[in-house]
Amino acid sequence: MRLPAEVHDYLTSLRGDLLHGRLVGSVADAGWVACDLIGAGLDTPAMLELAGHALSIGSLSEIEPLIRQVLSECGMPPIDTRQEPWAVARDISLTMRDGTLPISSGADFLIIQLAEKCGHPPEITELMILIDDWEAIRTTPPSDDELRAYAGKIAKVAETHTARTPPPA
Repeated sequence: MRLPAEVHDYLTSLRGDLLHGRLVGSVADAGWVACDLIGAGLDTPAMLELAGHALSIGSLSEIEPLIRQVLSECGMPPIDTRQEPWAVARDISLTMRDGTLPISSGADFLIIQLAEKCGHPPEITELMILIDDWEAIRTTPPSDDELRAYAGKIAKVAETHTARTPPPA
């Protein structure tokens, strides 16, 4: 199902917030987005429950389990950061590449949380240099497409590492 752009962007933002362990925004905003999703044809019990919060007050952290369920129903499940580091890097880079995770959220997590745990792979280092040092290297900032391409490179490397890692017992 194709979601309206503003709804897709909102859900993507929520996914990025969950990646970093914080939800920003109001319950009412999420409730109204659920109403939009129901209008777009995604009519599930979780969606109906979230839509019931359209006139509520409070923070999103109060309904985090419901937010997680709604994201999953929309095909954007929260990334499980309890996996081994390369699996997390794979999931983050794939969702960055596909546009279902904000580039800034994914890049921050890859650089700050995973680079060391993954042994400082050159692909993550190149992404960091591209983001941090673009002014010294070039005249224009990297485009979203360019950053997504780097995420694709990281995904390929992560795939090779996760294929070699035996599953947990």
